[in-house]
Amino acid sequence: MQKKKILFLGAGYATLSAIKALPDELFEKVQVSLISNYSYHYHTILLHKVASNEDIYSSKYDLLPLLNPKINFIQDKVLKISKDKVFTQNGEFDFDILVCGLGFAKETFGIKGMQEYALSIDNYENALKINEVIYNKIQDYKNTHNEDDLKITVCGGGLSGVEFVASLAKELKTFCQKEQIDHNKIELSLIEAMDQILPMFEKKLALKAKQRLEQLGVKVYEKSKIIECEKNGIKLDGGMFIKANTIIWTAGVRGNSVIENSTDFPSARSRVEVDAFMHPLNVENASKYFFIGDNSLFKDPKTNAPYPPTAQLALREGAYVAKALKALVDEEEFKQEFSFVSGNTVCSIGNDYAVGTVLHKPISGYLAIKLKIFIEKLWQYQLEGIKGFFK
Repeated sequence: MQKKKILFLGAGYATLSAIKALPDELFEKVQVSLISNYSYHYHTILLHKVASNEDIYSSKYDLLPLLNPKINFIQDKVLKISKDKVFTQNGEFDFDILVCGLGFAKETFGIKGMQEYALSIDNYENALKINEVIYNKIQDYKNTHNEDDLKITVCGGGLSGVEFVASLAKELKTFCQKEQIDHNKIELSLIEAMDQILPMFEKKLALKAKQRLEQLGVKVYEKSKIIECEKNGIKLDGGMFIKANTIIWTAGVRGNSVIENSTDFPSARSRVEVDAFMHPLNVENASKYFFIGDNSLFKDPKTNAPYPPTAQLALREGAYVAKALKALVDEEEFKQEFSFVSGNTVCSIGNDYAVGTVLHKPISGYLAIKLKIFIEKLWQYQLEGIKGFFK
């Protein structure tokens, strides 16, 4: 009898969390395949360190050593998903069960010029590109003396924007000393449209973060709505223009563009809404499809508001789907619904300070940064065992 085919799409937190949680005996019963653009997995919440030059290497993992050897790995670009096939750049793949975790893309909310001129920390390659652009421009300054090359603006004061600009501030200080460039000429700006940076935190925590950034030399603009991005700067509502020859967008994400192309699955902003079993809504035979991670939308049943697409949510969804897949393969009834309670959220501000909430209580300083590092290491441990914990 031919084995059932389980097809995973994407090698981010959600799908790898599911794959790593599958019992070894399941691979004897089914044929498991994984399609991913890349031959590696990247630890997304560490990409700001790649872009800033704090740590280029430890966020990247070769995929094959992480996978059960019985998994058929296909490096290819997914273009479209239909109800019974996945279409890639180089072929077509059928499946009995689909687990789609294709991740996210930049969402610029239609701001003029942002797509053309701003760089985005949305994958490992783009994080490396940002690193290269920033440091090349600062090197060029020694010949051109164009001070706008020393001006860097980060658009978006959420977790990614704050972590990146703080890390960059510390790295540039060291770099300028080494290259004998006056560090005082570096201008780092962080722009946030809402009343405070880190709007998910209470005001006192956000203020601590702002003060820490200012100590690092970052100019923080709150209540500052961006109306246009130009090649050499950002135009704010009210007429102010912030000059910068390097502009980084960290203010919004949407689901993968593949979802838009996959009209068999209703979506909004490239995200498929799912029920409490991670199955897509308004789709026939929905139980054979699982959408998890940033290309899915799961709502809080109490408020009907979508949960924000975080790594924490993706990891929990992946672990849940592993249980559902085992039951499906074993033809067992599976009635357990997925539930999510947002736990700890910690934002690093450099490598020696952080702010956050733990069990809904505020935390900051040395203890917070140690907790942040521990949270990051947990995923590395899940991927590689004890070796990953010390990576």
